[in-house]
Amino acid sequence: MRRQPMPHPVTRIALGLLLLLAMPPVLLGAPAPLPAHYATGDEWLDAHLADIDRYASRHPAAFAAEVERYAGVPRDYVRGLLAQPGWQAGDAWFACFLARALEATCRSVVRARAGAGAQAGWSPAMDGLDTGTRELAQVRLALADSYRRWARPLQPDAALARALREREANTPEPKESPP
Repeated sequence: MRRQPMPHPVTRIALGLLLLLAMPPVLLGAPAPLPAHYATGDEWLDAHLADIDRYASRHPAAFAAEVERYAGVPRDYVRGLLAQPGWQAGDAWFACFLARALEATCRSVVRARAGAGAQAGWSPAMDGLDTGTRELAQVRLALADSYRRWARPLQPDAALARALREREANTPEPKESPP
């Protein structure tokens, strides 16, 4: 039996590089490219909304329970929203927690985004809802809380780290009960 000759070392290196380039970024340990879908005007938030999509696809019950319990939106509404074209789990989470920050209903925020068009992203809907920095700070804190409850690692950016420190400093210490 005759052995096949080994390819030249340069050929082997070139083939290896081509295989690496053909691999999806997720397999290489790099973050997946961010969808332009969210377009909140905050890249950090957009990236985490895309991560919520991944989390919800693996843990749909925990995701729906989170939105129901902490944003006050029934699971059936969340499931119905996710069945709509152009709506991802990150959209549902954002709409419901933004509504909580605005002291509005999730339905009103959903209508604002639907009116702006899903392809436009969140920025036009947020402008129409008069969303300010205070509300976005509350949404970011809610995201940190969701990640903590889901036991997901979170690398806060400088603004969120500052908001978390401020919240901790303003939270009263629990009172000890008498012995």
